[in-house]
Amino acid sequence: MNSQSQVALLELEPQEIKHAKVISGVSPYVLRRVFGFWVVFVAAIGGLVTVAPDLSQTFITMTLVVLLLFTFLIFYQSRIAEGWPSVIHYHNAIGVVQDPVARRFLFVADNLVTDAKPHVLTPNKKAVAIHFDDSQLTDEEKSLLQQAIWPEDNCLIALSYFKKRENICTTVKSVAGIS
Repeated sequence: MNSQSQVALLELEPQEIKHAKVISGVSPYVLRRVFGFWVVFVAAIGGLVTVAPDLSQTFITMTLVVLLLFTFLIFYQSRIAEGWPSVIHYHNAIGVVQDPVARRFLFVADNLVTDAKPHVLTPNKKAVAIHFDDSQLTDEEKSLLQQAIWPEDNCLIALSYFKKRENICTTVKSVAGIS
């Protein structure tokens, strides 16, 4: 993040995400478990199809190929090493995911963060609102903040995954130095 800029939209590399503090999101551990269950499922279905009576060789082969193809695609896209973070702390800034596939995050300098509160997105998605003081921001930085997934005045919104919103808020506050 540029030293003069208080807001930045950055695409991070996998190595950078590994070195960032992941505050919220789907962890690599969860992805490994899901992938492990998928492999067990594929093995079970593959075993059942191969020992089932009166199935054609073409059907057995097609089933195994499709299962292996899906397994490869899931493994290729799963990001087992880095997970799918939604809120991170990186280089003295709090980042909220803007494009998860591209690993693009919208960052606000952590010295601007004033509060973090549980939030609900309509109709019932649990989220966290990270509030910040925008009085020090330029018009360009304010317009950059409008590129967030859920743009709101003076806050960044992030979904909370597998973690209590209150815990995410506490972590954000401690990282930003708020009591």
